[in-house]
Amino acid sequence: MKTRKAIAVLLMISLLFLSVLSGCSSGISDDAKTEYENQIQQLQEEIDRLNEQLAQYTGSEATTEETVVPPAETASSAIAENTENAQESQTVPDNPAEPEETSENTENDDRTQIVVFGDSIWDSTRDETGIAYLVSQYTGADVYNCAIGGTRATLKAGESSENYDTWDSTSLSGMVNVAIGKVDPEIFLEGYITGGIIRNIDFSKTDYFIIAYGLNDYFAGAPLNADNPNSWDAHGYGGALRFAVDRLRNAYPDAQILLISPTYCQFWKDGYMYTDSNMKDFGGGTLTDYANVCQNVAETQNTLFIDGYSTLGINTYTAEDYLEDGVHLTAAGRELYAKAVSSCLKYGKPGEVSGNSVYY
Repeated sequence: MKTRKAIAVLLMISLLFLSVLSGCSSGISDDAKTEYENQIQQLQEEIDRLNEQLAQYTGSEATTEETVVPPAETASSAIAENTENAQESQTVPDNPAEPEETSENTENDDRTQIVVFGDSIWDSTRDETGIAYLVSQYTGADVYNCAIGGTRATLKAGESSENYDTWDSTSLSGMVNVAIGKVDPEIFLEGYITGGIIRNIDFSKTDYFIIAYGLNDYFAGAPLNADNPNSWDAHGYGGALRFAVDRLRNAYPDAQILLISPTYCQFWKDGYMYTDSNMKDFGGGTLTDYANVCQNVAETQNTLFIDGYSTLGINTYTAEDYLEDGVHLTAAGRELYAKAVSSCLKYGKPGEVSGNSVYY
């Protein structure tokens, strides 16, 4: 582009000089006239050469008409026209091309991608004190928080695990079916924050799937396992976890899976704690039982695992600091949880328990 402009400028200067010579041609001696004619001839040749070079940069061939020296009286108008064309070549087009991808965008493509399926422990707080945000800050990863408050890992009684066209369960099975392309999120996630997030995820780029359920299964008295301790039936807690691990691994074998057990909780009435999850049984077992099933699945399926119940550090003695209503986490509790997750993703080993973190 700079070369093209330089040639155009040289051409204009040549034309201007030519016009001056033409204007001075009257009233001079024959020898001087001959000298001027020689100079004009030289300028003609120079203009022809410049026109040829200009044609190369404009992508069009210079015609004979374009290379003819204009008469003296039109030289100035030709110069003005060339100047105008040069100015137009600098005008920004109405629809400029999209900028090339920057190195920053390229780096973002290389960032770790984490997809979270869980309940209100992840979903209830989505600001800068939320677990997903903190994990992103600690790890430098892109975290897609697809948790939905109030949801279970298990299917409810009567819900089928194969009715993909009419799917309406926000359970873990439903989220996994979206991730593997079996279910359209539009048919059952309309109105949920997660619905807007999950439809924009390229799951093939996922490095880690985090699965964190159990509290609502416990509150609902969902069976620990529908048939037996090794059941794959998603109507039981253990079966739902196995179902999710199996389907995600088959679809995305390069991604790692992190299972997190439910966290300790307390139950209050009239300002007093009357029991806790170590003792309270809603029909399926104590919360300790659900946490143990989660650990069993992690060990037998060789996934990453965080014992959010026994080793995270949230218990009877620390509940005042880490639990805001006996169940959900305070800002300090979310920070503790996020640090444990970040530490496990960085240092954890599949099939082993990863507890509290000292690395963040």
